[in-house]
Amino acid sequence: MVRHRVRLGAVIALALAAGFVAWLAIHNRSSTSSSQTSTTQTSTTQTSPTQTTSGPVAKAIAPIALTASGLRTLAQAVDQPIYWAGPKQGYKYELTRTTTGRVYVRYLPRGVKAGAPESKYLIVATYPFPNALAALKAVADHGAIALAGGAIAVVDKAYPKSVHLAYPGVQYQVEVYDPSPARARRVAASGGIQPVR
Repeated sequence: MVRHRVRLGAVIALALAAGFVAWLAIHNRSSTSSSQTSTTQTSTTQTSPTQTTSGPVAKAIAPIALTASGLRTLAQAVDQPIYWAGPKQGYKYELTRTTTGRVYVRYLPRGVKAGAPESKYLIVATYPFPNALAALKAVADHGAIALAGGAIAVVDKAYPKSVHLAYPGVQYQVEVYDPSPARARRVAASGGIQPVR
């Protein structure tokens, strides 16, 4: 049943993808704080070298609220890793993916619907990023937080609500956003950021 709902959600997402991506692009130019997705995308360009693509590399998925089980099922169906901070009781997990392969997992408390515009929830974002670890080290300015297994986390000095992570051998960068800079840093440094499995 969950797999059927995920497929149905993907079909709906394809129909909405063009409008969503256009909204996302326009919204990113006009605001860095009115939506979580634009906040995370804007802050990534401040800390890391940006990656450009010649066109779409993934099927967009419009915001969809999932249970932890549903998120795991969807993660197995897509062709890229999706990072999160693990399950949190009383929360749903809003997943969004852009055509550039950026995936956002936003933690929504009870009563908040997928697509809600508030920028007050934890987000863990996963971005395709060749040589992510080397690139993040290059901009760390000796401020990297060492994590297990040779991974690092770097607080975005221009936007401390975001912390960027990179792992050895992983061609993706992860970003943890939280309205509280202290909480963003704590979650990023906790060792709990991992691929959805």
